[in-house]
Amino acid sequence: MSTPTALPSSTTRLLRAFALRCPECGSGGLFRRWLWLQPRCPRCALKTDRGNRDHFVGAYLVNLIVAELLFAAGLGIWVLVVWPDVPWDRLEVVLVVAMVAAPLLLYPFTRTVWLAADLIFDPPKASDR
Repeated sequence: MSTPTALPSSTTRLLRAFALRCPECGSGGLFRRWLWLQPRCPRCALKTDRGNRDHFVGAYLVNLIVAELLFAAGLGIWVLVVWPDVPWDRLEVVLVVAMVAAPLLLYPFTRTVWLAADLIFDPPKASDR
């Protein structure tokens, strides 16, 4: 009979998620490609989609919020640094490109962080493996 392992702390889960590792066991290899998550962790077999109907919506929401905050911060900093001679045309192009690129660049991080948050509030069950 095997002894049950202790659950990772919330901080450990979040740090693992920010490193694109499994929040539960710390293993890498959760992504097949940048935007495609494996259905299960290759080491502990944790389902990356835990079966909740709207699970993916949380990851998208976190992604959008972070991208929008980065957009607002970038806009504010740029305008303050170059004020009063703001290059509005260049600023518009750069920020549009950034708003398209940011969600794509951030998605793997927000997806694993959302999985970690889900595991923090709803610890894994036998059906998650």
